[in-house]
Amino acid sequence: MELVAALLEDHEEIRSLFDKVAAGTGPRREERFDQLREQLVRHEVAEEAIVRPLTKRYAADGERVAHARVNEESNAEAILKEMEGTEMGSARWDRLFERLHTAVLRHADKEESVEFPRLQATVDSAELAKRGTMFAAAKRLAPTHPHPMTPNSPAATMVLGPVTAVIDRARDAVAKALST
Repeated sequence: MELVAALLEDHEEIRSLFDKVAAGTGPRREERFDQLREQLVRHEVAEEAIVRPLTKRYAADGERVAHARVNEESNAEAILKEMEGTEMGSARWDRLFERLHTAVLRHADKEESVEFPRLQATVDSAELAKRGTMFAAAKRLAPTHPHPMTPNSPAATMVLGPVTAVIDRARDAVAKALST
């Protein structure tokens, strides 16, 4: 799938998961939030590895645009990390969820209205198709939990991403086993 189409598809899935978490209750809500968290983290790690270097290289004012998106992602990641240490359903967790929801939607809007059109205007379709394949692969290898202390750079993502992904998957398996 072409890169921008894959990104937009992810954004729609993320919006849908936010709605499902907001409407959910009990264990189902927790399950949906786990799906949302995993999707957000994988998406942002893959963007850092594949999209941001492309934006910096080809998009008009690409360095500034990429830097702004990384800052937004870092903010959302910090909120996610804080949520992991907060009891779901508590007033604090609900406030953090609303902050996350607002931050992620604002970030997606900036990507869709600023970054993606610039990429489509400057990167040829064959390259966008190749990068779409790379984006899908990067998502499969990405961690499933936020790691805000990990540097947000393509190099760090490529080196540390697979290691943290293995740790996260083990953590997820243990948590699932304990909850059943």
